[in-house]
Amino acid sequence: MTRIALVALVALSQLTIAAPAHAKKTWSFSPKRGFVDDQMAFDASGNRLAYIHTDSATFLEIIVLDTQSKQKKLKINVDKPRRVPRALSFTPDGSKIVFVWMDGYKGTHAAMLFDASSGKLLKESKVGQKARVLAFGGQQVLVLRDDVADKKGNHRHVVTAYRTRDFRRVKAARLAVGADNRLRKPKLRLIYWEPGHVTLVGLRKGRYDRKRDIRLPDRAVRYHLLTRKTSWDYAPKKLMAWTKVINMRPKYSEQYRFLKVNDDYTKLYYVDRENQLSTIALPVKWVLYEHKSLVQHETWDGKTLYFSMTIDPVNKLAVARQKADKERCDIYRLDDGGKATPIGKVHTGKRKFSWIVGRSHFAYLRKLKGFGRGGKTLELHSY
Repeated sequence: MTRIALVALVALSQLTIAAPAHAKKTWSFSPKRGFVDDQMAFDASGNRLAYIHTDSATFLEIIVLDTQSKQKKLKINVDKPRRVPRALSFTPDGSKIVFVWMDGYKGTHAAMLFDASSGKLLKESKVGQKARVLAFGGQQVLVLRDDVADKKGNHRHVVTAYRTRDFRRVKAARLAVGADNRLRKPKLRLIYWEPGHVTLVGLRKGRYDRKRDIRLPDRAVRYHLLTRKTSWDYAPKKLMAWTKVINMRPKYSEQYRFLKVNDDYTKLYYVDRENQLSTIALPVKWVLYEHKSLVQHETWDGKTLYFSMTIDPVNKLAVARQKADKERCDIYRLDDGGKATPIGKVHTGKRKFSWIVGRSHFAYLRKLKGFGRGGKTLELHSY
């Protein structure tokens, strides 16, 4: 590095790090026994936070906190505390709580529906290989799915949707996919599944144009299993660029949209549901972030994407001034048009973390050391 470049880098390192404003911590909870699990949920108003307190062996409690008064409004004692929490959701009207859990021995999934006022268990779902809360037909549903493969590699997918307000069945569908990823009806080649296996994106063979005596390009089609209808019929104009994005999809099968750091760690890419790729600009210098620190969460309805990046204490600018920065988690909301709006920042204390964002608060869980699940302290921050 030349002397001029070194001087410039040192000068740049003296600048104040631009960042989201510190959110205000308004409440915290550190259990004397057990831990706080990773699964959390805000209701639509942001006035209630539901979280799980458990020791994974002798007790499992769902706690509902009033985010305004900071009072615990409800405690639900869940039987069979060895259930492994997989998701927690309020119904859109806030009257019910959906608790998705996994059998730690069998790997199967199911859900329980509780009254959000009394804590009464209203109903338990059937068991499936996987379970997911998402949007279908303008309402929130619980989707159970089962995939069965034969010896030849052919798959049969069974998907059933239940409305979350009462766990009554809405729709069910079956789909056969060959070992070559081809569907007989509709005639498509499967490219990837979307969340819950309720929809898939496949390629439809281009039709033959007799007038021009050519085969038209293949078209990407979104197929809805539960309605047996197709939508978003699209012919990729830049096939190589489109294929590049499609190859990213397998790592983000549980998201409609996603973010990805590019291969040389210099940019943050955004891929929308139609597989259009764009670059996201952040208010913090990219060089300050640990490029592998990206964490992202999509809301159950797929409408909002939140993400965080973590300041690397020994980033290039910190090294240049010979003083480490504090490790810090910056949380953002990705708005329509791909703009990143800052939500808040929290110093991590060099601990792993998880978080969830509500309407006016976010919950930040400081993780346990040496244990992949749960945390020792749950914090509520207003923004």
